[in-house]
Amino acid sequence: MRPRLRTRLMAGLGAAAMAVALVTAPTEPATATTTGDWWYDAYGVAALHAEGWTGAGVKVAVIDSNINPDLPVFAGRNLKVDPRPLCAEVSAPTTTERTVGAGHGATVVAQIIGSGQGPGSIRGIAPDAEVTFYSLGTQTDDEPCTAAEYGDQLTAVALGVQRALDDGAQIITTSVAGGKEPGDSDVIANAIAKGVIVIASGPNPTTRDLAGLREYQGVIVASAVDEAGRLNTYDDGRSLVYPRTTVVAPGVGLTTVGSSSGGWDSAGRGSGSSFAAPLVAGTLALAEQRSPDATSNQLMQALLRNTGREPHELSDDRTSGFGFGLVWPANIVRVDATTYPDENLLLGRVEATPTAAQIADAAARASAYPPVTEPSTTSPAEVNPRSDDSPTSTQEMLNITLVAVSIGFGLVVIAAGAITVIIVMRSRRKRFLQDPPEKVEQP
Repeated sequence: MRPRLRTRLMAGLGAAAMAVALVTAPTEPATATTTGDWWYDAYGVAALHAEGWTGAGVKVAVIDSNINPDLPVFAGRNLKVDPRPLCAEVSAPTTTERTVGAGHGATVVAQIIGSGQGPGSIRGIAPDAEVTFYSLGTQTDDEPCTAAEYGDQLTAVALGVQRALDDGAQIITTSVAGGKEPGDSDVIANAIAKGVIVIASGPNPTTRDLAGLREYQGVIVASAVDEAGRLNTYDDGRSLVYPRTTVVAPGVGLTTVGSSSGGWDSAGRGSGSSFAAPLVAGTLALAEQRSPDATSNQLMQALLRNTGREPHELSDDRTSGFGFGLVWPANIVRVDATTYPDENLLLGRVEATPTAAQIADAAARASAYPPVTEPSTTSPAEVNPRSDDSPTSTQEMLNITLVAVSIGFGLVVIAAGAITVIIVMRSRRKRFLQDPPEKVEQP
Protein backbone atom coordinates (compact mmCIF):
# COMPACT_ATOMS: atom_id res chain seq x y z
CA MET A 1 0.00 0.00 0.00
CA ARG A 2 1.22 3.49 -0.73
CA PRO A 3 2.26 5.33 2.48
CA ARG A 4 0.11 8.39 1.67
CA LEU A 5 -2.93 6.20 1.01
CA ARG A 6 -2.41 4.18 4.20
CA THR A 7 -2.33 7.40 6.24
CA ARG A 8 -5.54 8.59 4.62
CA LEU A 9 -7.33 5.31 5.23
CA MET A 10 -6.18 5.07 8.81
CA ALA A 11 -7.45 8.58 9.47
CA GLY A 12 -10.77 7.78 7.91
CA LEU A 13 -11.46 4.27 9.16
CA GLY A 14 -9.72 3.92 12.48
CA ALA A 15 -6.67 4.89 14.46
CA ALA A 16 -5.36 1.38 14.81
CA ALA A 17 -5.63 -1.91 13.00
CA MET A 18 -8.26 -4.21 14.47
CA ALA A 19 -7.93 -8.00 14.54
CA VAL A 20 -10.76 -9.12 12.26
CA ALA A 21 -11.32 -12.75 11.31
CA LEU A 22 -11.70 -12.70 7.54
CA VAL A 23 -14.32 -14.86 5.89
CA THR A 24 -14.30 -15.46 2.16
CA ALA A 25 -17.93 -16.59 1.96
CA PRO A 26 -19.71 -13.24 2.28
CA THR A 27 -22.83 -14.45 4.03
CA GLU A 28 -21.50 -16.91 6.57
CA PRO A 29 -20.97 -15.86 10.22
CA ALA A 30 -17.57 -15.15 11.68
CA THR A 31 -16.17 -13.89 14.94
CA ALA A 32 -14.78 -10.36 15.07
CA THR A 33 -13.56 -7.93 17.70
CA THR A 34 -15.46 -4.98 16.22
CA THR A 35 -19.14 -4.45 15.56
CA GLY A 36 -20.41 -5.24 12.09
CA ASP A 37 -21.54 -1.68 11.43
CA TRP A 38 -18.13 -0.06 12.03
CA TRP A 39 -18.32 1.53 8.57
CA TYR A 40 -21.50 3.41 9.52
CA ASP A 41 -19.80 5.23 12.37
CA ALA A 42 -16.49 5.69 10.56
CA TYR A 43 -18.28 7.35 7.64
CA GLY A 44 -20.41 9.53 9.91
CA VAL A 45 -23.53 8.36 8.10
CA ALA A 46 -25.93 9.48 10.82
CA ALA A 47 -24.69 13.06 10.46
CA LEU A 48 -25.14 12.90 6.68
CA HIS A 49 -28.71 11.73 7.12
CA ALA A 50 -29.35 14.50 9.62
CA GLU A 51 -28.27 16.98 6.96
CA GLY A 52 -30.86 15.54 4.59
CA TRP A 53 -28.59 13.39 2.40
CA THR A 54 -30.53 10.12 2.25
CA GLY A 55 -30.68 9.31 -1.47
CA ALA A 56 -34.30 10.40 -1.65
CA GLY A 57 -35.87 9.94 -5.07
CA VAL A 58 -32.86 8.20 -6.62
CA LYS A 59 -33.61 4.95 -8.46
CA VAL A 60 -31.14 2.17 -7.66
CA ALA A 61 -31.26 -1.30 -9.19
CA VAL A 62 -29.76 -4.29 -7.39
CA ILE A 63 -29.06 -7.51 -9.28
CA ASP A 64 -28.44 -10.44 -6.95
CA SER A 65 -29.27 -14.04 -6.13
CA ASN A 66 -32.51 -13.87 -4.17
CA ILE A 67 -34.26 -11.94 -1.40
CA ASN A 68 -36.95 -11.99 1.25
CA PRO A 69 -38.50 -8.51 0.92
CA ASP A 70 -40.72 -8.93 3.99
CA LEU A 71 -37.90 -8.85 6.53
CA PRO A 72 -37.94 -6.19 9.28
CA VAL A 73 -34.76 -4.65 7.88
CA PHE A 74 -36.82 -3.42 4.90
CA ALA A 75 -39.76 -2.10 6.91
CA GLY A 76 -40.84 1.32 5.70
CA ARG A 77 -38.36 1.30 2.84
CA ASN A 78 -39.04 1.75 -0.87
CA LEU A 79 -38.21 -1.75 -2.11
CA LYS A 80 -39.72 -3.45 -5.14
CA VAL A 81 -38.88 -6.85 -6.58
CA ASP A 82 -39.17 -7.39 -10.31
CA PRO A 83 -41.56 -10.34 -10.70
CA ARG A 84 -39.61 -11.85 -13.59
CA PRO A 85 -36.71 -14.04 -12.43
CA LEU A 86 -33.56 -13.56 -14.48
CA CYS A 87 -32.89 -17.29 -14.64
CA ALA A 88 -35.08 -19.34 -16.97
CA GLU A 89 -34.95 -22.36 -14.68
CA VAL A 90 -36.87 -20.80 -11.77
CA SER A 91 -40.29 -19.22 -11.36
CA ALA A 92 -40.14 -17.27 -8.08
CA PRO A 93 -38.02 -14.13 -7.56
CA THR A 94 -38.34 -14.23 -3.75
CA THR A 95 -38.14 -16.77 -0.96
CA THR A 96 -38.97 -16.98 2.72
CA GLU A 97 -36.23 -19.54 3.30
CA ARG A 98 -32.89 -18.24 4.50
CA THR A 99 -30.69 -19.69 1.77
CA VAL A 100 -27.14 -18.52 1.10
CA GLY A 101 -28.35 -16.65 -1.99
CA ALA A 102 -31.27 -14.99 -0.22
CA GLY A 103 -29.06 -13.94 2.68
CA HIS A 104 -26.57 -12.48 0.24
CA GLY A 105 -29.16 -10.50 -1.69
CA ALA A 106 -30.88 -9.25 1.46
CA THR A 107 -27.59 -8.08 2.95
CA VAL A 108 -26.59 -6.20 -0.21
CA VAL A 109 -29.92 -4.35 -0.28
CA ALA A 110 -29.79 -3.67 3.47
CA GLN A 111 -26.42 -1.95 3.01
CA ILE A 112 -28.27 0.61 0.87
CA ILE A 113 -31.70 1.03 2.51
CA GLY A 114 -31.62 -0.97 5.75
CA SER A 115 -34.06 0.30 8.40
CA GLY A 116 -32.02 -0.78 11.42
CA GLN A 117 -34.78 -3.17 12.49
CA GLY A 118 -34.44 -6.91 12.98
CA PRO A 119 -31.41 -9.01 13.93
CA GLY A 120 -28.15 -7.19 13.22
CA SER A 121 -29.85 -3.77 13.07
CA ILE A 122 -28.33 -2.99 9.66
CA ARG A 123 -28.79 0.64 8.66
CA GLY A 124 -28.44 1.64 5.03
CA ILE A 125 -26.26 4.39 3.64
CA ALA A 126 -29.08 5.76 1.40
CA PRO A 127 -32.27 4.77 3.26
CA ASP A 128 -34.66 6.83 1.12
CA ALA A 129 -33.44 5.56 -2.24
CA GLU A 130 -35.91 3.68 -4.43
CA VAL A 131 -34.53 0.17 -4.86
CA THR A 132 -35.70 -2.37 -7.40
CA PHE A 133 -34.35 -5.89 -6.93
CA TYR A 134 -33.74 -8.12 -9.95
CA SER A 135 -33.52 -11.71 -8.78
CA LEU A 136 -31.62 -14.58 -10.30
CA GLY A 137 -33.89 -16.80 -8.25
CA THR A 138 -31.28 -19.52 -7.76
CA GLN A 139 -31.01 -21.41 -4.47
CA THR A 140 -27.52 -22.87 -4.69
CA ASP A 141 -24.37 -22.40 -6.73
CA ASP A 142 -24.92 -25.82 -8.31
CA GLU A 143 -28.20 -24.95 -9.99
CA PRO A 144 -28.06 -23.82 -13.64
CA CYS A 145 -29.02 -20.30 -14.62
CA THR A 146 -29.76 -19.45 -18.24
CA ALA A 147 -30.93 -15.94 -18.99
CA ALA A 148 -34.72 -15.88 -19.19
CA GLU A 149 -34.44 -13.82 -22.38
CA TYR A 150 -31.72 -13.89 -25.06
CA GLY A 151 -30.19 -16.89 -23.29
CA ASP A 152 -27.86 -17.56 -26.20
CA GLN A 153 -26.58 -13.96 -26.13
CA LEU A 154 -26.66 -12.66 -22.54
CA THR A 155 -25.86 -13.79 -19.04
CA ALA A 156 -28.67 -13.48 -16.53
CA VAL A 157 -26.81 -10.62 -14.84
CA ALA A 158 -26.56 -8.67 -18.11
CA LEU A 159 -30.25 -9.30 -18.68
CA GLY A 160 -30.84 -7.74 -15.27
CA VAL A 161 -28.86 -4.67 -16.33
CA GLN A 162 -30.94 -4.30 -19.49
CA ARG A 163 -34.19 -4.67 -17.58
CA ALA A 164 -33.02 -2.05 -15.10
CA LEU A 165 -32.15 0.30 -17.98
CA ASP A 166 -35.59 -0.21 -19.48
CA ASP A 167 -37.17 0.50 -16.08
CA GLY A 168 -35.40 3.84 -15.66
CA ALA A 169 -32.70 3.00 -13.13
CA GLN A 170 -30.09 5.70 -12.49
CA ILE A 171 -27.60 3.48 -10.65
CA ILE A 172 -27.17 -0.28 -11.09
CA THR A 173 -25.13 -2.48 -8.76
CA THR A 174 -24.44 -6.20 -8.74
CA SER A 175 -22.43 -8.38 -6.38
CA VAL A 176 -22.52 -11.62 -8.36
CA ALA A 177 -20.09 -12.68 -11.05
CA GLY A 178 -22.37 -14.39 -13.57
CA GLY A 179 -19.91 -15.29 -16.32
CA LYS A 180 -19.80 -13.66 -19.76
CA GLU A 181 -21.76 -13.93 -23.00
CA PRO A 182 -21.21 -12.15 -26.36
CA GLY A 183 -24.06 -9.67 -25.91
CA ASP A 184 -23.07 -8.50 -22.43
CA SER A 185 -20.77 -5.81 -23.82
CA ASP A 186 -23.67 -4.38 -25.85
CA VAL A 187 -25.70 -4.07 -22.65
CA ILE A 188 -22.85 -2.22 -20.90
CA ALA A 189 -22.60 0.01 -23.98
CA ASN A 190 -26.31 0.70 -23.57
CA ALA A 191 -25.77 1.78 -19.96
CA ILE A 192 -22.87 4.08 -20.85
CA ALA A 193 -24.76 5.62 -23.76
CA LYS A 194 -27.83 6.17 -21.58
CA GLY A 195 -25.84 7.73 -18.75
CA VAL A 196 -26.56 5.03 -16.17
CA ILE A 197 -23.81 4.13 -13.70
CA VAL A 198 -23.02 0.42 -13.29
CA ILE A 199 -21.13 -0.89 -10.24
CA ALA A 200 -19.82 -4.44 -9.94
CA SER A 201 -18.05 -6.07 -7.03
CA GLY A 202 -14.43 -7.08 -7.45
CA PRO A 203 -13.32 -10.66 -6.86
CA ASN A 204 -12.94 -12.31 -3.48
CA PRO A 205 -10.05 -14.64 -2.60
CA THR A 206 -12.11 -17.69 -3.56
CA THR A 207 -13.64 -16.12 -6.68
CA ARG A 208 -10.53 -14.54 -8.18
CA ASP A 209 -10.91 -16.21 -11.56
CA LEU A 210 -14.67 -15.87 -12.06
CA ALA A 211 -15.83 -13.68 -14.93
CA GLY A 212 -18.45 -10.99 -14.75
CA LEU A 213 -19.42 -7.39 -15.49
CA ARG A 214 -16.29 -6.17 -13.67
CA GLU A 215 -14.32 -7.07 -16.80
CA TYR A 216 -16.00 -4.44 -19.00
CA GLN A 217 -14.73 -0.91 -19.32
CA GLY A 218 -16.92 1.85 -17.99
CA VAL A 219 -18.04 -0.26 -15.02
CA ILE A 220 -17.07 0.90 -11.51
CA VAL A 221 -15.36 -2.03 -9.80
CA ALA A 222 -15.50 -1.99 -5.99
CA SER A 223 -13.08 -3.97 -3.82
CA ALA A 224 -13.28 -4.47 -0.06
CA VAL A 225 -11.16 -3.06 2.77
CA ASP A 226 -11.28 -3.59 6.51
CA GLU A 227 -11.48 -1.06 9.33
CA ALA A 228 -7.77 -0.35 9.08
CA GLY A 229 -7.98 0.29 5.36
CA ARG A 230 -6.38 -3.01 4.37
CA LEU A 231 -7.50 -4.99 1.35
CA ASN A 232 -9.22 -8.32 1.77
CA THR A 233 -6.67 -11.15 2.02
CA TYR A 234 -6.03 -14.70 0.94
CA ASP A 235 -5.71 -17.44 3.53
CA ASP A 236 -1.93 -17.01 3.55
CA GLY A 237 -2.24 -13.31 4.42
CA ARG A 238 -1.48 -11.88 0.98
CA SER A 239 -3.59 -8.90 -0.04
CA LEU A 240 -6.06 -9.46 -2.85
CA VAL A 241 -4.84 -6.96 -5.44
CA TYR A 242 -7.18 -6.63 -8.39
CA PRO A 243 -5.79 -4.22 -11.04
CA ARG A 244 -9.24 -3.44 -12.46
CA THR A 245 -10.40 -2.04 -9.12
CA THR A 246 -11.85 1.46 -9.49
CA VAL A 247 -12.44 2.27 -5.82
CA VAL A 248 -12.40 0.50 -2.45
CA ALA A 249 -15.05 0.59 0.26
CA PRO A 250 -15.77 -1.17 3.57
CA GLY A 251 -16.45 -4.86 3.11
CA VAL A 252 -14.62 -6.84 5.78
CA GLY A 253 -16.25 -7.98 9.01
CA LEU A 254 -19.72 -6.58 8.28
CA THR A 255 -23.06 -7.72 9.65
CA THR A 256 -25.17 -9.96 7.44
CA VAL A 257 -28.94 -10.38 7.30
CA GLY A 258 -29.55 -13.77 8.86
CA SER A 259 -27.04 -16.56 9.26
CA SER A 260 -26.57 -20.13 8.09
CA SER A 261 -27.08 -21.47 11.60
CA GLY A 262 -29.93 -19.30 12.84
CA GLY A 263 -31.84 -18.46 9.66
CA TRP A 264 -33.52 -15.04 9.55
CA ASP A 265 -33.72 -14.88 13.34
CA SER A 266 -30.04 -14.14 13.90
CA ALA A 267 -27.35 -11.99 12.33
CA GLY A 268 -24.05 -13.21 10.94
CA ARG A 269 -20.77 -11.61 10.05
CA GLY A 270 -19.09 -11.74 6.68
CA SER A 271 -16.50 -10.23 4.38
CA GLY A 272 -16.24 -9.61 0.68
CA SER A 273 -16.40 -7.14 -2.13
CA SER A 274 -20.12 -7.96 -2.32
CA PHE A 275 -20.60 -5.54 0.58
CA ALA A 276 -18.37 -2.84 -0.88
CA ALA A 277 -20.37 -2.49 -4.12
CA PRO A 278 -23.70 -1.48 -2.50
CA LEU A 279 -21.93 1.12 -0.34
CA VAL A 280 -20.49 2.66 -3.51
CA ALA A 281 -23.97 2.60 -5.08
CA GLY A 282 -25.45 4.23 -1.98
CA THR A 283 -22.77 6.90 -1.97
CA LEU A 284 -23.57 7.71 -5.60
CA ALA A 285 -27.25 7.93 -4.65
CA LEU A 286 -26.29 10.64 -2.15
CA ALA A 287 -24.30 12.37 -4.91
CA GLU A 288 -27.26 12.14 -7.31
CA GLN A 289 -29.51 13.71 -4.68
CA ARG A 290 -26.92 16.43 -4.02
CA SER A 291 -26.34 17.23 -7.70
CA PRO A 292 -29.51 16.22 -9.58
CA ASP A 293 -28.47 18.15 -12.71
CA ALA A 294 -25.11 16.41 -13.00
CA THR A 295 -24.46 13.85 -15.70
CA SER A 296 -23.36 10.34 -14.82
CA ASN A 297 -19.85 11.27 -15.96
CA GLN A 298 -19.78 14.23 -13.58
CA LEU A 299 -21.08 12.12 -10.69
CA MET A 300 -18.30 9.61 -11.31
CA GLN A 301 -15.81 12.47 -11.42
CA ALA A 302 -17.09 13.62 -8.03
CA LEU A 303 -16.74 10.10 -6.66
CA LEU A 304 -13.23 9.50 -7.98
CA ARG A 305 -11.80 12.94 -7.23
CA ASN A 306 -12.98 12.97 -3.61
CA THR A 307 -11.81 9.62 -2.29
CA GLY A 308 -10.27 9.41 1.17
CA ARG A 309 -10.81 11.83 4.00
CA GLU A 310 -8.23 14.45 2.99
CA PRO A 311 -8.20 16.49 -0.25
CA HIS A 312 -5.80 15.24 -2.91
CA GLU A 313 -5.11 15.34 -6.63
CA LEU A 314 -6.80 12.80 -8.88
CA SER A 315 -4.76 9.60 -8.66
CA ASP A 316 -5.31 6.12 -10.09
CA ASP A 317 -3.02 3.39 -8.78
CA ARG A 318 -4.08 0.10 -10.30
CA THR A 319 -0.96 -1.75 -9.23
CA SER A 320 -1.85 -1.31 -5.55
CA GLY A 321 -5.39 -2.63 -5.95
CA PHE A 322 -6.88 0.62 -4.56
CA GLY A 323 -7.60 2.30 -7.88
CA PHE A 324 -8.71 5.88 -7.28
CA GLY A 325 -8.89 5.29 -3.52
CA LEU A 326 -11.36 4.88 -0.69
CA VAL A 327 -14.93 6.09 -1.31
CA TRP A 328 -15.79 8.89 1.12
CA PRO A 329 -19.50 9.89 1.26
CA ALA A 330 -19.03 13.09 3.29
CA ASN A 331 -16.82 14.56 0.58
CA ILE A 332 -19.14 13.80 -2.28
CA VAL A 333 -22.09 15.66 -0.77
CA ARG A 334 -19.91 18.72 -0.20
CA VAL A 335 -19.25 19.30 -3.88
CA ASP A 336 -21.38 20.37 -6.82
CA ALA A 337 -20.73 17.61 -9.35
CA THR A 338 -21.78 19.87 -12.23
CA THR A 339 -18.50 21.74 -11.83
CA TYR A 340 -16.55 18.71 -13.07
CA PRO A 341 -15.91 17.87 -16.73
CA ASP A 342 -18.58 15.81 -18.45
CA GLU A 343 -16.03 13.13 -19.32
CA ASN A 344 -16.04 9.45 -18.43
CA LEU A 345 -12.78 8.78 -16.58
CA LEU A 346 -13.22 5.03 -16.91
CA LEU A 347 -13.32 4.76 -20.70
CA GLY A 348 -9.91 3.72 -21.96
CA ARG A 349 -8.71 2.97 -18.43
CA VAL A 350 -8.44 -0.74 -19.22
CA GLU A 351 -8.29 -2.60 -22.50
CA ALA A 352 -11.77 -4.02 -22.68
CA THR A 353 -15.10 -3.85 -24.42
CA PRO A 354 -17.45 -2.19 -25.13
CA THR A 355 -15.66 -0.33 -27.88
CA ALA A 356 -16.27 3.28 -28.82
CA ALA A 357 -18.18 2.04 -31.86
CA GLN A 358 -20.43 -0.12 -29.68
CA ILE A 359 -21.19 2.83 -27.42
CA ALA A 360 -21.96 5.04 -30.42
CA ASP A 361 -24.26 2.37 -31.85
CA ALA A 362 -25.99 2.06 -28.47
CA ALA A 363 -26.62 5.79 -28.40
CA ALA A 364 -28.06 5.65 -31.93
CA ARG A 365 -30.52 2.89 -30.99
CA ALA A 366 -31.45 4.55 -27.67
CA SER A 367 -29.88 1.75 -25.61
CA ALA A 368 -32.35 -0.90 -26.72
CA TYR A 369 -31.58 -4.60 -26.91
CA PRO A 370 -30.99 -6.56 -29.04
CA PRO A 371 -28.87 -4.37 -31.33
CA VAL A 372 -30.18 -3.75 -34.82
CA THR A 373 -28.74 -6.30 -37.23
CA GLU A 374 -26.74 -5.21 -40.27
CA PRO A 375 -28.92 -4.47 -43.35
CA SER A 376 -29.10 -7.20 -45.98
CA THR A 377 -26.97 -6.81 -49.11
CA THR A 378 -29.66 -8.56 -51.21
CA SER A 379 -31.52 -6.40 -53.71
CA PRO A 380 -34.71 -4.99 -52.14
CA ALA A 381 -36.67 -6.15 -55.18
CA GLU A 382 -35.64 -9.73 -54.43
CA VAL A 383 -36.55 -9.55 -50.75
CA ASN A 384 -39.53 -7.26 -50.39
CA PRO A 385 -41.25 -5.94 -53.55
CA ARG A 386 -42.28 -2.31 -53.21
CA SER A 387 -45.96 -1.79 -52.44
CA ASP A 388 -48.15 0.24 -54.77
CA ASP A 389 -48.12 3.26 -52.47
CA SER A 390 -44.38 3.30 -51.82
CA PRO A 391 -42.55 6.38 -53.09
CA THR A 392 -40.48 5.85 -56.21
CA SER A 393 -37.18 7.60 -56.73
CA THR A 394 -36.17 9.48 -59.91
CA GLN A 395 -33.57 6.83 -60.68
CA GLU A 396 -36.16 4.09 -60.27
CA MET A 397 -38.51 5.95 -62.62
CA LEU A 398 -35.72 6.29 -65.17
CA ASN A 399 -34.96 2.58 -64.95
CA ILE A 400 -38.63 1.71 -65.33
CA THR A 401 -38.97 4.06 -68.32
CA LEU A 402 -35.96 2.54 -70.05
CA VAL A 403 -37.33 -0.94 -69.51
CA ALA A 404 -40.73 0.10 -70.85
CA VAL A 405 -39.18 1.76 -73.93
CA SER A 406 -37.09 -1.34 -74.59
CA ILE A 407 -40.10 -3.59 -74.30
CA GLY A 408 -42.15 -1.27 -76.51
CA PHE A 409 -39.45 -1.11 -79.14
CA GLY A 410 -39.19 -4.88 -79.10
CA LEU A 411 -42.93 -5.24 -79.58
CA VAL A 412 -42.81 -2.82 -82.50
CA VAL A 413 -40.00 -4.80 -84.08
CA ILE A 414 -41.88 -8.05 -83.57
CA ALA A 415 -45.08 -6.58 -84.99
CA ALA A 416 -43.26 -5.17 -87.99
CA GLY A 417 -41.64 -8.49 -88.61
CA ALA A 418 -44.98 -10.26 -88.38
CA ILE A 419 -46.57 -7.85 -90.84
CA THR A 420 -43.64 -8.30 -93.22
CA VAL A 421 -43.99 -12.08 -93.02
CA ILE A 422 -47.72 -11.84 -93.71
CA ILE A 423 -47.17 -9.55 -96.68
CA VAL A 424 -44.44 -11.79 -98.08
CA MET A 425 -46.53 -14.92 -97.60
CA ARG A 426 -49.54 -13.31 -99.21
CA SER A 427 -47.35 -12.14 -102.08
CA ARG A 428 -45.88 -15.59 -102.50
CA ARG A 429 -49.31 -17.20 -102.31
CA LYS A 430 -50.60 -14.83 -104.95
CA ARG A 431 -47.72 -15.62 -107.27
CA PHE A 432 -48.18 -19.33 -106.66
CA LEU A 433 -51.79 -19.20 -107.78
CA GLN A 434 -51.07 -17.08 -110.79
CA ASP A 435 -47.89 -18.76 -111.96
CA PRO A 436 -47.47 -22.13 -110.27
CA PRO A 437 -44.02 -23.68 -110.23
CA GLU A 438 -43.18 -26.43 -112.54
CA LYS A 439 -42.94 -28.98 -109.77
CA VAL A 440 -43.94 -29.05 -106.17
CA GLU A 441 -41.80 -31.17 -103.91
CA GLN A 442 -43.79 -33.41 -101.55
CA PRO A 443 -42.84 -33.31 -97.93
